Amino acid sequence: MESTRLKLFLMGLALMLASVAPAQKQLARKAGVTVPALASECIDALPVAPEGPVGIHPLNVQSPVGLRSGREFPIGTTIYDLQSNNSVADRTSRGADGSLMAVWTMGFDDAGAYPDRGTGYNRTVDGGWGDQPAQRLEASTRTGWPNHVVTASGTEVIISHSSATKLHVLRRQAGGNGWEEYDIPSDVYEDNGGPGLLWPRVAVSGEVIHVLAITQPIANGGAEYNGVDGHPLYYRSSDGGATWDMVDVILPGLDNTALVANSGDAYAIDARGDVVAVGFFNNWNDQILMKSTDGGDSWEKTIMHDFPLDLYVQDAGYTVEDLPPYDPDQPDSLAILTSDECGAILIDHDGMAHAFWGRMYIMDDDLTDGNTSFFPGTSGLHYWNESFGPDSSRVITDVIDLNGNDTLDIETADNIAGYEASLTSQPSAGIDANGNIFMAYAGVMEGERYLNMEDNQHYRHVYIMASPDGGETWTDPYDIINEEVVFEPDLVDFVEAVFPTMAGDVGETIDLTYQGDFRPGMSQRGDEDAPETNFINHVPLTPEQIGLVRTEEAVPADFFRLAIQPNPARNEVVASFALEGNTRFSLSLHNLMGQKVADIAAAQGFEQNQLRFGVSSLQPGAYIVRLQADNKVAVTKLVVQ
Repeated sequence: MESTRLKLFLMGLALMLASVAPAQKQLARKAGVTVPALASECIDALPVAPEGPVGIHPLNVQSPVGLRSGREFPIGTTIYDLQSNNSVADRTSRGADGSLMAVWTMGFDDAGAYPDRGTGYNRTVDGGWGDQPAQRLEASTRTGWPNHVVTASGTEVIISHSSATKLHVLRRQAGGNGWEEYDIPSDVYEDNGGPGLLWPRVAVSGEVIHVLAITQPIANGGAEYNGVDGHPLYYRSSDGGATWDMVDVILPGLDNTALVANSGDAYAIDARGDVVAVGFFNNWNDQILMKSTDGGDSWEKTIMHDFPLDLYVQDAGYTVEDLPPYDPDQPDSLAILTSDECGAILIDHDGMAHAFWGRMYIMDDDLTDGNTSFFPGTSGLHYWNESFGPDSSRVITDVIDLNGNDTLDIETADNIAGYEASLTSQPSAGIDANGNIFMAYAGVMEGERYLNMEDNQHYRHVYIMASPDGGETWTDPYDIINEEVVFEPDLVDFVEAVFPTMAGDVGETIDLTYQGDFRPGMSQRGDEDAPETNFINHVPLTPEQIGLVRTEEAVPADFFRLAIQPNPARNEVVASFALEGNTRFSLSLHNLMGQKVADIAAAQGFEQNQLRFGVSSLQPGAYIVRLQADNKVAVTKLVVQ
């Protein structure tokens, strides 16, 4: 049945500073920015406690800085600041009742090497967030990298990995108070003679939970598994995490025929209905989409971006003849265009996969150092969907030219904080009931205004973009770190905002969280700055705020004489409505979160209309019937018993 979208138009977006160049424009680089840096391994091992540790004095976690204002709200804090090695997991969720839940990696005991590290958790009750947590959810297990999902029945499931290299589950059924804890069964755990598992990514559809993780790499103390160092493995629960019917599954095409070694967090997963998609963003490999249309039973593979060296082994060597024709944008003749391993994946209401990843150049020119290099001055964020075809991504945003001089005003690579990511990266995506796609990312801020004098590094802010037409066009990036949004407007120039994570199902507001502090870089990786308090902030924004303006008119149900009978209903209902003449209309069913449950009809209608549709397969509860015709929209409630 043909699906429909609301007609939307794009409105120009005024950024905080005038004279902004087009977002996708590649700015000229200064010589000091186009130099390589050595890559580092992903981190998870329990840090060794330092000798003579320096105690940390965090800010008051209940009132971290002055009077709160604007729309932003701090929901938690952490001193442990490595939220992800690369891409960010799904950590912000919306329940069927409209409540919001968020998780993050939290730890405060720096002097003790963070034995308290675990899941920070907060949720809204009656529209307000709870107190900021002072301790992790886990009773005794040290964990990190949590994912949060809510099943159709309201069961909350949090999956992270533990220091024992196991996939750890926190599970709470709707209405429950305490959390059940256990580990997903696996023969790959170290207890069973395997290398262990790390860095899970999780998605949910209905009651089905999908998980992708990788085996513990050699550099982290693990071992090669089935010919791959850091092998991706798939897990599935069909009953909301109560049991697991698929474990330790190697996806065909995501195995040793295509992979050599992998990094943690360099992948993402999403699910909608029976469609499941995995985006694999390893930088020394093809950018791969694995997609299932039968709930994870079978999979198809698509190459989103073709990496020119197949099954490349570090220090093996290659020549310019092995690479595509030289591009003037290349920082070196041996540099290879690829992903920065920070990626996001999204399934739309038609089951089509959308992917985002940071643009990066990498190189392996020293064949004796046991390492490779990346170019930290690379920028640009790639977008791809299945309608584009293989190997055909587009760059949809880049560093914003704040002063309009067509030059990236960063002097040297030393002025770039050590996230090992593109200057426009860490994407997270969501979609609303009307098919509008939203994407948040972290982008570097050029110029002296955003140069931290303590580290001599440039701050990053979180931006949001939107597409009303399935990814064909995008609004200009909207900087959420501005005086109208942040809780301390006077500090806008001094905020480091990274690791955005957006609720995948967007409702009336675009809800995301991010980690923020007042110093570029991290203490746990990269620059290894002194540990400080970092804030986990929630930001709700309307589509209109970020430049997406709706043109349809909302009218009462009586305008169309829209009625549903019987109501409440158990088996079949009749929707009746009246139109003005021969008019194209669409009728659809949504849950109270705004998510589309079903397309009922999309056709030409006459003055009087009646449509029958079944509801016996729906879970009991309240739903919204939505009618659109003549650029007008009306809704009415349906109760299913």
